[in-house]
Amino acid sequence: MPIILKNSELTLTVERAREKYRGSRFDWNGFISQAKFRGTTLLGEEKPVFQRNSRIYGRGLHNEFGIKKCVGYDDCAVGEWFPKIGTGWLRKDAKPYFFYTQYELEPLAFECEVSGMTEASFFCDSGARNGYGYRYEKRIRLEGPTFAIDYSLTNIGDKPLETDEYVHNFLCVGRRRVDEGLSLSFPWRLTPERFVETNNPDGVLEVNGNRIDVIDQTDQQFYLGGISEGVAPEDGLASAWTLTDARGKISLSEKSAFEPSAVHVWGWKSVISPEVFYPVSVAPGSTVRWSRVYAAASV
Repeated sequence: MPIILKNSELTLTVERAREKYRGSRFDWNGFISQAKFRGTTLLGEEKPVFQRNSRIYGRGLHNEFGIKKCVGYDDCAVGEWFPKIGTGWLRKDAKPYFFYTQYELEPLAFECEVSGMTEASFFCDSGARNGYGYRYEKRIRLEGPTFAIDYSLTNIGDKPLETDEYVHNFLCVGRRRVDEGLSLSFPWRLTPERFVETNNPDGVLEVNGNRIDVIDQTDQQFYLGGISEGVAPEDGLASAWTLTDARGKISLSEKSAFEPSAVHVWGWKSVISPEVFYPVSVAPGSTVRWSRVYAAASV
């Protein structure tokens, strides 16, 4: 059964490891599958209705370590095991690492502790193989209309952990399609000519200053890669975004204290997903900690 965290403003559904998701891509360690603000759902699913499979595809606030910089993949031979942080040990195949591949997986031992109605902590310990190993804790806590995800990653191996972590925020306010009335804003001015990649096949995205406005429905996936590129020092790159839904008169924001290594935006028919990357670098015997804070509001 999932864990329900709740106060007068927010309700979070947090799934335990192995509850539904069994894929080799996303984190199993304390996964927020749904958030409701005063009864309105805020989160959706990666795939359209008839393609959904909760065992392998993303939902809610599904985070991932190493979408491209996967720890240990290049250090092991074909058929050996490499660590996917928060997920398990994956068996290497003969091809370059690709996040969408469903690798053979040896899951970790996961534990959790629930502290009343507003806080839960999740733990896993990888053990050590090929010089790699870690202990990973995720704590989720509510306070009023905000909730925080606190991360702690300890390197118990002999080799450094060099990767990144992001949350694939699958946002879908009130279960409505992505359409006119949605707007994503950032704390810096966006410069489209400096984006690493622009894929807007249906022309539904429009950049206005520090905002990305949705002006129509889309049938195809869209992607704006590297929207944090070329940010002027006076604009101040920050780990933050705000989604405003003028139709439901609700906003949801994320704000963190770290400077992101990258920021991207992906979306499809039913979800829009701002992705803020945290650069992970943990020397043997060391621990790193970071947090992401979300806030919902009426607008």
